[in-house]
Amino acid sequence: MQRSLQAQMRDPVWLLARQWQVGEFLGDDAGSPVQANLGVDLRTITTYRPGLDDLKTAPIDPEVPIEVHVEREPGAPRLRGSLQLGLYFETLIRTGGVPSPGNVINAFRQAFPISGDAPDPTYAPPDALRFRSIATGRVTDGEALYQSAKAVANGQPPPQPLPAAAGDPAVAPILTSFISYRDSLFSEPARDSAWQSGTLDFAFALGSPVPDQNLTLEADDFRGGHLDWYSFNLNPGAANAVAAANPAQITPVTFDFLPNHVVFRGMPDSRWWNFEDGVTDFGQLDADHVDLAKLLVMEFALVYGNDWFSVPVPVTVGISGSDPSPRGTLSRVTTLIVTDTFGVRTLVRSADQTTVNPGETPWSMFKLSGPGTRSDFIAMAPTLGVVDDAESLEEVLFLRDDIAALAWAVEGRLQGDLDSAVNPHEMYLERLKANPPPAPPVATPGGPQIYYTMETPVPDYWIPMVPVQTTQGALYLRRGTMEIPTSGGLVKIKPRALILEPTHPFFLADHVVPRSGVQVDRYFRRTRSSDGTTFLWLARKSGLGRGSGWSGLRFDIVRDMAKANGA
Repeated sequence: MQRSLQAQMRDPVWLLARQWQVGEFLGDDAGSPVQANLGVDLRTITTYRPGLDDLKTAPIDPEVPIEVHVEREPGAPRLRGSLQLGLYFETLIRTGGVPSPGNVINAFRQAFPISGDAPDPTYAPPDALRFRSIATGRVTDGEALYQSAKAVANGQPPPQPLPAAAGDPAVAPILTSFISYRDSLFSEPARDSAWQSGTLDFAFALGSPVPDQNLTLEADDFRGGHLDWYSFNLNPGAANAVAAANPAQITPVTFDFLPNHVVFRGMPDSRWWNFEDGVTDFGQLDADHVDLAKLLVMEFALVYGNDWFSVPVPVTVGISGSDPSPRGTLSRVTTLIVTDTFGVRTLVRSADQTTVNPGETPWSMFKLSGPGTRSDFIAMAPTLGVVDDAESLEEVLFLRDDIAALAWAVEGRLQGDLDSAVNPHEMYLERLKANPPPAPPVATPGGPQIYYTMETPVPDYWIPMVPVQTTQGALYLRRGTMEIPTSGGLVKIKPRALILEPTHPFFLADHVVPRSGVQVDRYFRRTRSSDGTTFLWLARKSGLGRGSGWSGLRFDIVRDMAKANGA
């Protein structure tokens, strides 16, 4: 095998071509980096502000991931969840050593009964009605009990009074255990909701204050889902009282690394006898002259691919159970000294410290920026890893209707009585069977043959959003209502989705609903934190809709009357 191992070469033209390809004819007496000395400042995040009001700034809870902090809202289980909680409470009574547990359970069943009537009969599926009839009088309404017991434990008046049996010394610790169990099911907000109903997004801020500066990372238009560094804008300002009481810690750290080549698919191979694979065909890249990002990538890959090195920077993002530091870190490279094979040490400065042309903004990437300012720190957003998202409990589509000169909030899904989603369209069809629209008038011989309709009805789940204007000239969409004619009389359309906040007036900024529309969902999310803790929370997200639509609403219509029998 002596000859085969020599790798003999008898094609000098091929050898010259390879030397030309790797640039040996233009070789410079330069060394390759062999060591990098890196100095980094790590700055903690200590405050959290839900919404837009700085007065609500509070110390950040290091045990709760940021996405959970921002997105969570009250769980609010309905019939199925209330029944399960009631069964759990009654099991605690039976196994907790309470004297006469049957009498105590009956007292709680009478104080917190499962109602036999559905809260909204129109949107109660038959299986929910059957389930409710079976549970009535046989189990405690666990969710109602939790709300009252939690209010009493906090020194507040309960929505429903507790029975006298709650004062039994043997029952008190069971109620405490029941409250703790219910609290552990969902991660719920403590009056710190970040949802902005007027713009259909979340608004919050993270703070990293020091005595001379308060770095605030604002996310005023976070739509839910994945959170990352680009969700934030920089807003340096003065620290408030809460920020001053929770100063950030700046920790300088040094690292020594061996620089590694930047590697990407299709790049020139570093070994002499290897040819590049054809997985990535840079020759087929098609970019317009205005597509600056793609042109930069092509320039980097085709010309400077072998000249780039990377140095990893370990940064703390999450926490462990024994680490009390807040989630998230701001990091800044203070020094970078590279030593090459010739022993030459080179100080590498930040790219944004180099001005190519006077008056131009320096180049930078991944750095936080705000109105007229830029920070040296890079935000390692404390984002979650793998998150399990359930199907939507509620779905509302906001769309434009140019024919009717309105916008609509179309309820695509609603949380049903059994804590699962129901289809409003199917419920609407069931309502039409039970309470159809009035029949058209019947024509009489010699009488009129046509009749006038002021407006046509729309489906029950199409909620009108009426354009209004404030005294300052701002445009809004106000949730309205309509009267629908039925055989039993006029019925007002009313919202049922919690997204539309049916308990009070709901206004939406006009610019929030583009021509493509907006879709908002309420759904459960579940994840495991870096310390193994499981979080389950009810969240919202908003995204683009499916374009404009038409409800079928028309005004001033003349129709033919129905023909009499035998006519």
